[in-house]
Amino acid sequence: MFNFVCYCRILAYARNCSIDAVSSLIRAHKQELHFLQTHQPFSSSSIVKTSEKRSTVVSYLINSCGLSPERAISASKYVNFKAPENADSVVAFFKKHHFTDVQISTLIYGRPQILSANPDKTILPKLEFLQSVGFSSFDIPKLVCASPRILHRSLRNRLIPVYNFLKNLLHSSEDVVVAVKQYPEVLQLDIENTVAPNIQILRDIGVGKSHILFCLKCAPRVLGSSPDRFKEIVERVKKMGFNPQRQSFVQGVNVIGRTASSTWKRKVEVYKKCGWTEEEVLVAFRKFPRCMLASESKILGAMDFLVREMGFNPSIFANRPHLISVSLRKTLIPRCSVVQVLLSKGLVDKNFSLQLLLECPENQFLKRFIIPHKEGAPELLNLYQEKLKIPN
Repeated sequence: MFNFVCYCRILAYARNCSIDAVSSLIRAHKQELHFLQTHQPFSSSSIVKTSEKRSTVVSYLINSCGLSPERAISASKYVNFKAPENADSVVAFFKKHHFTDVQISTLIYGRPQILSANPDKTILPKLEFLQSVGFSSFDIPKLVCASPRILHRSLRNRLIPVYNFLKNLLHSSEDVVVAVKQYPEVLQLDIENTVAPNIQILRDIGVGKSHILFCLKCAPRVLGSSPDRFKEIVERVKKMGFNPQRQSFVQGVNVIGRTASSTWKRKVEVYKKCGWTEEEVLVAFRKFPRCMLASESKILGAMDFLVREMGFNPSIFANRPHLISVSLRKTLIPRCSVVQVLLSKGLVDKNFSLQLLLECPENQFLKRFIIPHKEGAPELLNLYQEKLKIPN
C-alpha cells in the first residue's frame, strides 16, 4: 500500500493535481503499472526512486506532449529516459516537419518509444523517403499518425521493398500513394509471405490483373491476411455466386474479409427485419457488396423511410441495394418530400424512376423535378431547401 500512496503523492506534486484525483486515475490503470503489480517487497527508497522516475515521465507526457493524464499513465510504461533532452529533440523534430500538436500527441500515445529515438538517424530517413515517392508534407504526418510503427521499420528491408512491389503492380507512384493513404498499414505488410501468395491465389482462379490492382488499392488489409485465411475468404465468395472475372468479386472479398461472422449474421437479421428474405440479402450483396458494410442504423433509417414513409416494396431495394448508401438527410428525405407533393397533385407519374430521383446530380434533380413545376407547385423549391436544412 505504501508504494501506491507514495506514487500518488509524487505524481500529484508533478502535475499539481489533487492527490485524490491522481489516486483515482492510478487505481483505474493500476493493471498497466508494472511496479504496482509485483509481489516482491520493496524498500521505501526503491519505491520512491521508481515513483519519482515514473512521475517524471507522466508529467513530461502531459505537459510537453499534450497527453491526457489517463493516456500519459498508460504510455509511461513504454518510455524510458533519464533526462528529457532527447525527448525534447524528438518533439521539436516533429514540429519542424509540420506535425501539429494534436498529431504529435496522437503519435506519441500510439508509439511512445519514439521519444527515445534518434530523430536524424531513425525518423528523418523515413520521412525523406516518403516525400521522395510523392507524399506531401500534409500527407506524411497523417500517414505516420495512422501507422506509427513504420518509423521503426527498416527502410532498406521493409519500406523500400514494399513500395517497389506496390509500384510494380500499380505502375505509378500516384496510385501507390492512393493505396497507402487508404490503408497506411500496407507499408508494414509482409509482401513475401502474405501479399504475393494471396495475389497468386486470385490469379489461379482467373481474377484479372485490373481487378487485382483494384483489390490492392481498395482492400490491402485483406490481402495482408495469412494465405490460409485468404483462401477461405475467396472460397466463400465463390460459393456465394460471384464471378471471379468481375470487379464485384474482389469487392466481395474485401467485404467478407473485413466482416466478422457475428457481424454478418447481425446485418442479415437487420435486412430481414426490413422485409428482405435471406435470398434477397444474397442477391443484394452480389449486386452491391458494400451494402453489408452499412451501419445498422443507416440500414434501418433508409429502409424505414423508403418503405414506411414512401410506401415502396422492400424487395425493390434488393435489386437496387446501392440506394441504401444514399444519404438519408441530404438526399432521401429532401427529394422524396418533393416527389410526394408532385404525386399528390398528379404532376408526376407514380412509376417514376426511383434510381433517377435519388442518383442524379442536384442540378439535374432541380431541372427534372422542381423547375418544370413552378406554376403547378410553386412551394417545391422552398420545401426542398427547408428539408436540406434539417439537422442530423
